[in-house]
Amino acid sequence: MTATPPGFFNVVDSPRESSFRLMLLPPRNDDSRSESTTSNRPGFTLFELMLVLALLVILAAVALPSFAGLKGNGDQRAAADLVRGRIADGRGLAMESGSPYRLAVNKDGTALRLAPEGADFATLPAADIAAGATKVLELKLDHATVNVVPDGDAPASAAEPDGWVTIGTFLADGSCREDAVVVQVQEDGFPPLGIRLRGVTGTSRVVPPAGAKP
Repeated sequence: MTATPPGFFNVVDSPRESSFRLMLLPPRNDDSRSESTTSNRPGFTLFELMLVLALLVILAAVALPSFAGLKGNGDQRAAADLVRGRIADGRGLAMESGSPYRLAVNKDGTALRLAPEGADFATLPAADIAAGATKVLELKLDHATVNVVPDGDAPASAAEPDGWVTIGTFLADGSCREDAVVVQVQEDGFPPLGIRLRGVTGTSRVVPPAGAKP
């Protein structure tokens, strides 16, 4: 038997005493501690939630004009590019097919249509995406309108019986029947953009709005 060093007590518990001590220890209650912690967590009142929502609405109202200013006349410029693209398509299709192609805008200025010239111009089935085999196109304009105005002393363009106003009729030699034509692309809050159609070459160029400095 090993001797106990001085200053130490040799305490040995029997198995019965150890079991008795374990029985005396209080059981741990993790659920009660979790419930106590959860119940003390602060929440939000209905008034606080309504106040936060009101602040978000005010911030959105202040920031929205700034975002609109950053966008600028993007819709107007996109519509002008669309018109010039359809002019190029009409010229190319006329030269490829050997027959005249007509580009027109509807009376309210919200749609463009490119199709072979003829009595069935307005009724031919049309696609909305230019593809390799596409012969007829009809495209809607978003947030911008297109109007045909006379250039100089030329007479104003009027809608045909089919309800479409002719922008240009492109011939097989690459020229355009209409020469004194300016297409105005308009968006609310911005001066109109002008696109002048050249009859001899069947091409187009952007012109400054009326009253603008060169």
